[in-house]
Amino acid sequence: MLLEKERGHVIEIALQISDMKLVPLTFGNYSLRDPESDLVCVTPSGMPYHTLHPSDIVVMDVDGKVVDGERRPSIETPLHTGIYRRRPDVLGIVHTHSTFCTAWACRDIDGMPCVTSESADLVGGKVKLAKFCMPGSQELADVTAETIGQDKACLMGNHGAICADKSIDAALKDAIILEEGAKVAYYSFQMGNVNILTDQVANAMHEDTVKNYGQIM
Repeated sequence: MLLEKERGHVIEIALQISDMKLVPLTFGNYSLRDPESDLVCVTPSGMPYHTLHPSDIVVMDVDGKVVDGERRPSIETPLHTGIYRRRPDVLGIVHTHSTFCTAWACRDIDGMPCVTSESADLVGGKVKLAKFCMPGSQELADVTAETIGQDKACLMGNHGAICADKSIDAALKDAIILEEGAKVAYYSFQMGNVNILTDQVANAMHEDTVKNYGQIM
């Protein structure tokens, strides 16, 4: 089976996301790009994650042409392939419908305020919000890819959130941080007198994290 190990890993990520309640039911979609072949492994449309077998994960090129697999790929496949084409650094994408991120994505604002150091580390400022577009549409793919730009995450209007990173594991970590930041932001605004981190401070924290956090390999 083509990219069997990678397809199995996409399932592992899907199950973790489901267990962490970052999506309800079969919502959300996940993918990874194999750096050697440049092929993309993406979750199928509408299948319960606990039933998935590696053969259910669809393999395609970055233009969306199916190379291996009998299932219909996620309707958001153009979103994934669009980001991969624009971002050679991205090897994993996680699109969630987590509660607090989605709540912020439903507000009539230009993004989610940055109130935690973890959120600052992630994107270096407020989390951008892509305007609402029909799910599964090419417009959604184009608008979201444009909005996320070189960031690791953005919100999708009235829809959810998407994270893109150097691996699907890193994208999952980003999704966890993003949802936690959204939760803290929600509660802090309920309490009032919120100390929002300025873009200058948040960006400095982001750059420091990129430079200094973790181990030198």
